[in-house]
Amino acid sequence: MKHKNVHNTMSEAYLAMLSDLMWSYEYEAAPRGQPIKEITNYSIRVSHPTSDNIVTKDPERNKVIASYTEKEKALYESGSLLTKDFAEASKFWEKLDNGDGTINSGYGYLIFKEQSEGEPKYESELMPITYTVDGEEVDDLVTVSHMRTPFEWAKMSLLKDKDTRQAIIRFNKPRHMWAQNKDVVCTLNGNFHIRNNKLNFTIVMRSNDVVKGTAFDIPYFVSIQEKMLIELKPSYPELEIGYYEHFAHSLHMYTKDSEVVKKMLGL
Repeated sequence: MKHKNVHNTMSEAYLAMLSDLMWSYEYEAAPRGQPIKEITNYSIRVSHPTSDNIVTKDPERNKVIASYTEKEKALYESGSLLTKDFAEASKFWEKLDNGDGTINSGYGYLIFKEQSEGEPKYESELMPITYTVDGEEVDDLVTVSHMRTPFEWAKMSLLKDKDTRQAIIRFNKPRHMWAQNKDVVCTLNGNFHIRNNKLNFTIVMRSNDVVKGTAFDIPYFVSIQEKMLIELKPSYPELEIGYYEHFAHSLHMYTKDSEVVKKMLGL
């Protein structure tokens, strides 16, 4: 089946998203009293993705995009959840503080640092240890349950079965679902597939602001895809980068950003 919304590059895809929201939006809504133009369940595919910065037709906006994209990538790579670290890139993050000096949307932490415990019934094993009691060495066994990050789970799944449909990484977690949470993680999950010897990657978002989110998010997501390709190459030497697909349950732009969008479209 031919995908209906395919573009060669990330920048082409981004301009298409801007145009679709500007001229072909589905709804006008006002969550939290802020007017938006919105398309629900929006999907776009890029056949030759890279983690390079998004480029629009507005040179000044391109500088903003390039600067913040690099800052955000560095923050994610640090694995930090500290509000003060993110606020150095943008004071906006201070508004999302949990009240304890942390935020929730530290994607690097959620994917590469936070570990999930395996099922003890199936993934525990006895490991030998040696310790000293009253000067005497004692050999013993302890039960160890396996721990892994979401990225490690996806990699393990792909190595166990090249055709797997289980190589998912979760961003939005049940622990984020609490009343008065100001930082409800926008990205739900990512899913890797190897098909026709290409590594494809799809990101699903509950909500995506095309001006203040998408242009920075997509390069980082593709960098995850590129990292996975590097990790899998020793086992699958012929593997190549495949498509990147972006799916948003709510792709939107705030009406107040209309002039910004027009400039990025060269209007």
